[in-house]
Amino acid sequence: MNILSLKTYWQLLKKIFQQKVVKQIILVFTVLVSIAFIAYSLISNWNALSTQHWEVDFRYILLAILLYPVGFLPTAAAWHKLVQALGIRESFRTNLRMYSLSTLPRHIPGFVWFVSSRTLLYQELGIPSAVTVAATIAETGLLVLTGFIIAISSLVFGLDSLSGFPTIRIVSVLAVFFLILLVASTPKLNKLLYTFLSRKNIEKIPQLNQKDLVWSLAWMFVAWSGGGLLLFVLSRAIIPVQWSLLPALIGMWGIAGAVSMSIGIGIQGMGIREVTLGALLTTIFPPLVAIVLTIAFRLALTIGEFLWVAILVWATKKNRP
Repeated sequence: MNILSLKTYWQLLKKIFQQKVVKQIILVFTVLVSIAFIAYSLISNWNALSTQHWEVDFRYILLAILLYPVGFLPTAAAWHKLVQALGIRESFRTNLRMYSLSTLPRHIPGFVWFVSSRTLLYQELGIPSAVTVAATIAETGLLVLTGFIIAISSLVFGLDSLSGFPTIRIVSVLAVFFLILLVASTPKLNKLLYTFLSRKNIEKIPQLNQKDLVWSLAWMFVAWSGGGLLLFVLSRAIIPVQWSLLPALIGMWGIAGAVSMSIGIGIQGMGIREVTLGALLTTIFPPLVAIVLTIAFRLALTIGEFLWVAILVWATKKNRP
């Protein structure tokens, strides 16, 4: 096959994938595959959890599920401000809907499923796929940095709970340095953005807005704190936990998420976050409690995600008053 025929084939393939029916089929398929992977994870984790006998306070489990938005909504708000920083001036309601719909594919191993579903959704709004990809890459990188930075709460307020992980001290300090450098280097980031998007034949290349970028970062810190709060609430369903451990749990949640996103992009959804979190929790809980808590937290997050994503997708329907 010569170069000309390859180019013709690519243009034909691109034309097919731009059709609305094809996009809808891909989105439905992505959601179904997501559900299949999540169901498999639930069954596997439930078997491990059901073999143990615990005095579980189900009120805290229910509370953790009901409070799921304290971590989810700030993350959606961070995405909203980030895409605004890149010139996508959609309403928060629209970005919340797009964010919610693209959440489930995160569970499928492979970053491409998540990125593809999000780009297809924003293409319906006339947003070039390259801009959405750039925003997603930026979101991932900033979440990694803020996740490692929030780990400082464990180092400062966690009663030296992470003394067995000295690398975290170095990484957290470096993350602070890189984040300050990024915010202060907005003109250079705009040059990098121009270089990336100019190759994609985009007519109007956006300029990164520093104010919106800072707001996005602020919401990311709130999101990590919200996730840590959920972990704290759920832990009280299994073992008595004092409020003094909340900063440590927030930091551990940030580390687990940051590690998962930074080294697990290619195999996203395969449990790297849970393995990391379980190892960290053993520094403040007995090993068996840490393992069960990690599994229970994965289950609670999955149930909460299904419940609240369904609610938010319904609430943000365009035809609603």
